[in-house]
Amino acid sequence: FPDIKFVLPDSDVTTDHVLEGMFRRSVTTDKDDINAGLLNLFVDDQDQVQVHRLIAQVKKNGIRPFTDVRVLELMNLLSIDPAGLSIPSEIGVKKTVSVDEFRQATKQSGCCEFLNQVLSSTLTIPDWESFTAQIKKIYHDLKSVKGGKNAQYIPQLARVNPNYWGISVCTVDGQRFSIGDTEIPFCIQSCSKALTYAIN
Repeated sequence: FPDIKFVLPDSDVTTDHVLEGMFRRSVTTDKDDINAGLLNLFVDDQDQVQVHRLIAQVKKNGIRPFTDVRVLELMNLLSIDPAGLSIPSEIGVKKTVSVDEFRQATKQSGCCEFLNQVLSSTLTIPDWESFTAQIKKIYHDLKSVKGGKNAQYIPQLARVNPNYWGISVCTVDGQRFSIGDTEIPFCIQSCSKALTYAIN
């Protein structure tokens, strides 16, 4: 793939099943370099890496580049501000960089292997968009369910607004998705046992 240029539309990167299979087979296991075939998907005709398009694809595959520690250092190195990422979003990152600058940043940040996995859709859930579409459907289908009531014997549960409703998913690879009232703290009670077991 190093000598092949793929021209894609300015919107999100899309590949058909044939290309997807080619890229999955071509992804290097080299921990120290980004796969050339994958990188070329984001290189324009001036040999500049379209950083914002690459970030969009990373997000499309379920990774949050401005909070995931595995790619946060890369975002810092691609920051407009030489001191590092002052605005944790696309606004704070350069729109384009040279291929050499991007390769150097991925090597310096140590995220080559992970970025290869993300861009080739070889994480736990390869088709993240279809998966999250199903989660959204479940969320909307169940949002109108109003049956039952809060447990009254535990004060922390009794005082929670019963209309709160949200779903959050995080895979073992760190693909994350949330919908609804997911930023509201709540008491998990005995659900903590499963988490405690997983931590130990």
